[in-house]
Amino acid sequence: MNLLTLVKMRCGIPESITAYDETEIKPLIKDCMIDLQSSGLPVSILPESVEDENPDPRVVTAISLYVLAHHGQDRSDTDLYMRMYRKKVFKLSLES
Repeated sequence: MNLLTLVKMRCGIPESITAYDETEIKPLIKDCMIDLQSSGLPVSILPESVEDENPDPRVVTAISLYVLAHHGQDRSDTDLYMRMYRKKVFKLSLES
């Protein structure tokens, strides 16, 4: 499965719902990939695009947390998901 599909599944967005793919989900994934790289993760574990097949599941988890933090109108849980994202990124940086 490609990165976009996996992230949508983990965020509870059905694959058939594509209304937000171009305007919100894909840009958030790209923002996150830039953040992961600037956080020190090696490019070798990062997907090259949202269409990458079989991305590293650890990276998919991080990206999903980032998307969950920023997607939609209700941002009451942004801090929670961003704390989880930062912990995941820190752990990935140690493993790399």
